[in-house]
Amino acid sequence: MATHPLTNQGSYTYEDYKGFPDDLRCEIIDGQIYDMTPAPSMRHQEIVLNIGHLLRDYLDTNKHFCRVYIAPADVILAEDNVVQPDVFIVCDQSKIRKEGLFGAPDVVFEVTSPTTGKKDRNKKMKLYRKFGVLEYFLVDPENELVDKYTFSQGRIGVVDSYEGDEVFSIDAIGLELAAKDLFV
Repeated sequence: MATHPLTNQGSYTYEDYKGFPDDLRCEIIDGQIYDMTPAPSMRHQEIVLNIGHLLRDYLDTNKHFCRVYIAPADVILAEDNVVQPDVFIVCDQSKIRKEGLFGAPDVVFEVTSPTTGKKDRNKKMKLYRKFGVLEYFLVDPENELVDKYTFSQGRIGVVDSYEGDEVFSIDAIGLELAAKDLFV
């Protein structure tokens, strides 16, 4: 894994990020660098691909105007906040550029791991809420759980957990899925 090109700079920006080596896997949250794991587990990748596939099939079948993306894809929330959600849905096409998404996605899925779980549940959740993500899903491969958070006017709304045959909805696109469908 690459080392940080700059050390003890204080606060990093999107401009700094663009100059990082391609093999440096990191995100910037509130100007601070957060390492990403060198490569996610195969199980993690299976789940990410499965979520992306389920969402893409639904959007295509229903000729929906929203788009789905999977990591690695840059989401530039602000100059000092650049993240790479595992899966995200964007309904405002004007935010999509060649370099990445400029602004908040409508929906974010993060597949947790022992090394990312705390960051996903705390820092990233606060960040997504602050920048206007509507729905945030934390997917726990180990326990096969899906936690759904909704944000309204900067506040956490509904917080529900789903497992097995329990059905959750992705309100932004009108899709319902059984939790178990993400883990096949």
